[in-house]
Amino acid sequence: MTDSRSDLREPVPPPAKVIAGCFATCAFAVAILTGLAVGNETSEVLLRAIVCLFGGYLLGLVAGEVFSFAIREHLREYIAAHPIPNSDVSLDDLVGALNVDRSAEPKTNTPTNAANR
Repeated sequence: MTDSRSDLREPVPPPAKVIAGCFATCAFAVAILTGLAVGNETSEVLLRAIVCLFGGYLLGLVAGEVFSFAIREHLREYIAAHPIPNSDVSLDDLVGALNVDRSAEPKTNTPTNAANR
């Protein structure tokens, strides 16, 4: 028997997509609130908000990639400046482990013990 809770666990999206989603949601909310506060027609407010949603997503993707690049470079410099003594792990292995796409990881179903229920 498999644990149904393990099927609910989704892979973690890349940070750039999470940041893009946050930017898009904020842009959409600001456009809606601003349009309604000014007194524009509902259809005009929604159209502008949808345009802001896509623009915010694209801006968030760019910002997310810049942030991810800056973090990777900082980690690369830190790891190079603070090596682990007596370690055969290379710098590229450590930084490469940070760039692993988690969406490619297989989902694992662990059997549960009926006595633990």
